[in-house]
Amino acid sequence: MADMMAIVSKAVFESEAGKSPTAGTVLGMDRYTSLNKNLQALAEGGKLYLVTVRPPDETLWLVAILEQPKFNKKAWIAKPSTVAITAIGALRKKLKFESGKGITAAKGALGMSLQTPRALTAEDCALLDAAAQGAGKAAGKADKTAKAEKPGKFDKTLPPAKSGIAPAGAAKDALLAAVIADPKNLDARRVYADQLAMHNDPRGEFILVELALSGRLSIRKRILLNQRADELRKKYGKQWWPYKGQLRMHAGFVEAIAGDFKAVNAAAPKLLEAEPASVVTIQIAKDEIDKLAKATWAGNVRRLTLRGTLGDEAFAELVAIPRLANLTSLNVTNTGLGKGFALGEHLVHLTSLVLTANALGPLGLAALCKWKGLATVERLFLSDCGLVNKDVANLLAAKLPRVQKLTLSRNAKLDDELGDILAGHARNLPALTHLELVGTSLDAAGVDAIRKAKFARLARIDVRNTDVEAADDPRVRFDEP
Repeated sequence: MADMMAIVSKAVFESEAGKSPTAGTVLGMDRYTSLNKNLQALAEGGKLYLVTVRPPDETLWLVAILEQPKFNKKAWIAKPSTVAITAIGALRKKLKFESGKGITAAKGALGMSLQTPRALTAEDCALLDAAAQGAGKAAGKADKTAKAEKPGKFDKTLPPAKSGIAPAGAAKDALLAAVIADPKNLDARRVYADQLAMHNDPRGEFILVELALSGRLSIRKRILLNQRADELRKKYGKQWWPYKGQLRMHAGFVEAIAGDFKAVNAAAPKLLEAEPASVVTIQIAKDEIDKLAKATWAGNVRRLTLRGTLGDEAFAELVAIPRLANLTSLNVTNTGLGKGFALGEHLVHLTSLVLTANALGPLGLAALCKWKGLATVERLFLSDCGLVNKDVANLLAAKLPRVQKLTLSRNAKLDDELGDILAGHARNLPALTHLELVGTSLDAAGVDAIRKAKFARLARIDVRNTDVEAADDPRVRFDEP
């Protein structure tokens, strides 16, 4: 059992308490919407203490305590909290958390510092509970406490704000850095958006609208929010994203950029500093590999797709680029790779590798089998690579302990023997959930061998465009008559 503290964003808090909330108000909150894995510590019971940070001087408020919350796959839900809004700035130096580090946020970054839920000690809980119990005595007393908790009073290194609204520069940069450092953390985006909205920056509203659109909404609400997002995009889009190339958005930020090397190389330096974009698609020529190697922005790329004819030599130069060493996904579909293909000792952090439509044949596949990174790959695409049954047998003998999706489609020489090969190596594919064999020469006998094999997690066997006409197994996907 654990007790946790989590932050409620400005937008969510004001949707519950209004634009001008006051200490002493009981909000009756009964849930906290978050998928943060740290909160799983509550699964065995405990309390979830919800706090928020209020402008202009970063007043810290306790707004609810959820007793024994239960997770419904989207939110932690409990009985409505009976706790009144309580100013707890005086506890900033007293709370230590299980980490022992306490609250050490610099001025303007308190919200950011609390965005990851933290485990509380018994002493922390006692302090918070005492503060909550005392809050109900008089709203006036809570107001006095709120006025007394300017950052300068509790941390002498932090001077109090000189105006009604704290300067945005340093805080904004720190919060944006947190978004870029952890693109999957939507809480970081909410905190950043709150900071922008606090200073009337329309980008904050845009991010919050996009985040809302990613959740469950009524049809009318979704239409209205989409209209508002479009309005903001049309009005400010060129100002926010003055970049060449094709951009793809996600949750208020640029997620991916695509274009020829010249366009991407021109846009990427500033784009990757201002947006959590780590997905890049480039139409590239052989003689541009050297330019990519010199591009400092390449070190920020995590998912790279290349288009164009590279060949084995240029590919060998590409994978050896030091700045690309931390790639997690590489897609080189139809780039002219062949029997000289090799990854050597490089790109060992890949979890997704797409080699579709490259004539690797036995020699190229043999080189793949020797690659150390094969042990960590989760998605492996080898469609239309000129493979035969023996090639697949060699690949599976090398073991694929983390592969969840294996695609061998459009390798026409793979026939019924492949079914026995896959069945015989089932233990070497313990994580396999999706097997794609579209357009191979497999028939019903081969599929039966796969169906009866001891695959621990196999949920889909895709054999469309083969001689398989039907299969009495919900996992098998075949062409309907």
